[in-house]
Amino acid sequence: MTLHKFLLLIFIALITQLTATAQIPPARYKPTPMEAQDTMAQAIEYKTADYQTSKDPKNESVVYKGIFSYREMEQEPTFSWLPRGMDEYKPDAEAAAYLKAHLGSYKVLIFLGTWCGDSKDLLPKFYKTLQAINLSYENLMTVGMDRDKTTTTKAGKKLIRKYKVSLLPTIVLLSDSGKEAGRITETVNKSIEQDLVDIIKKDKSE
Repeated sequence: MTLHKFLLLIFIALITQLTATAQIPPARYKPTPMEAQDTMAQAIEYKTADYQTSKDPKNESVVYKGIFSYREMEQEPTFSWLPRGMDEYKPDAEAAAYLKAHLGSYKVLIFLGTWCGDSKDLLPKFYKTLQAINLSYENLMTVGMDRDKTTTTKAGKKLIRKYKVSLLPTIVLLSDSGKEAGRITETVNKSIEQDLVDIIKKDKSE
C-alpha cells in the first residue's frame, strides 16, 4: 500500500467517526431519583424545565404536568390569573419583613394544578410575597399535576409519593437538612405570608 492510499484511508476513517458523533442527539434532562434533600439540590441546579402540556377535560384549562418554574407559567398566555392575582395582592409588611430575614434558608416544594381554582387563587399571592421580599426563585421547585394527581417526571412522581400529596395546591417548606418544616395545603389559615411565618417560627422553636 502506498503512503498516499494509507493517508487517504486514515482521512476517511476520521471523517466517518466525526459524522457519527455529530448525529448523536443531546440527552434530555431526566432528574435522577434521590433522597429528598438531594433531589431538591439537584433539581434547582437545572435551568431547563421538564414538563408536558395538555387540556383539562372539564374546564379546558392548559395543564402543566412535570417540573417547571415561574418563568414558564409567566410565558403561558392563558395564565392571565397569575399576573392579575399578583397585581391585586398586597402582603402584610410585618410578615414580609420576617420572611425576608428567614425564608431564604429554606427550600420550597410547590405542588399545583394549573387547572385548579385553589392553585389559581393561592399561587399568585405566594409569588407576590416572594417578589415583595426580593427572594430568589432558585430554591423553589414546582411540580405540576393533573386531576388524577399524576405528573410526568420521575423526580416529580417520587416527591408526590414521598410527601403524600393528594390536595392542591400544597406548599412544603424544607430545612437545610431536608426535613419538612411544615406545609400549606389547599388554602391558608390566616394569609400566605403569615402562615409561612408561623411555619418557620414553629420550626425554629423545636
